[in-house]
Amino acid sequence: MGKILKEIFDWSEVWAVLIPLTIYLIKRPKAPWVKPMLIYLLIAFFFNSIIDFTWKSRHLGYEDLSKRVFWWLYLGEEKRLYNTIFYNLFSFARVAIFTWFFLKINSPYKKFYTITLLLFILFYIINFGLFQNILVFSSRVLAFDAGLLLVFCLSYFYRINLDDNIASPIALPQSWVVTGLTLYTAINFFIFFFFSYITDANKQYAKDIWNVHNFSFILLKVFIAISFWKAKKPK
Repeated sequence: MGKILKEIFDWSEVWAVLIPLTIYLIKRPKAPWVKPMLIYLLIAFFFNSIIDFTWKSRHLGYEDLSKRVFWWLYLGEEKRLYNTIFYNLFSFARVAIFTWFFLKINSPYKKFYTITLLLFILFYIINFGLFQNILVFSSRVLAFDAGLLLVFCLSYFYRINLDDNIASPIALPQSWVVTGLTLYTAINFFIFFFFSYITDANKQYAKDIWNVHNFSFILLKVFIAISFWKAKKPK
């Protein structure tokens, strides 16, 4: 039973995305901020499906199938699996899409969000252009990603707390997304920052600590699902 639960939890980066997607199909919300979230979820499902399938293929006996389908991820003379590129690509997509999301829900900070996104893009290009191979998991990029989005979340809550017309932040459907993202980024900032060092020092501990990330990932998707449920239906 424990092995089954572990297997389910290991695949959480895939099935957790289906929670808000299911709620979206049921409720069909049409709020302006929903479109960025829907695109984020679809990209998350695509990237995470490849990451988890190729990772699990080595343990479940279908690595040959994985190599035939995802041959372009097995690179170098040793044909090493480089599915970690998707964590780096997803980081870029996550920052870009959530910037779009925050522009929709917190337009007074439009200039701040835009400039910060440009700085992230510059950092991303410099990091992978000069210092790191994009094929390898980048702790510094994902940590920068988490820290930046955490600042975005705090700026949102700061503004709405100054608005006397808003009785409670959770009265706004989009606030559930921001709450989930706040928890996710706050929990994972240090995990991302130190993950490469932890992996080099103790791979088993790295796997164990990634379970914390998976739990926070599920939590984020549940909060997004709540936001879809509370969003306005089309007339």
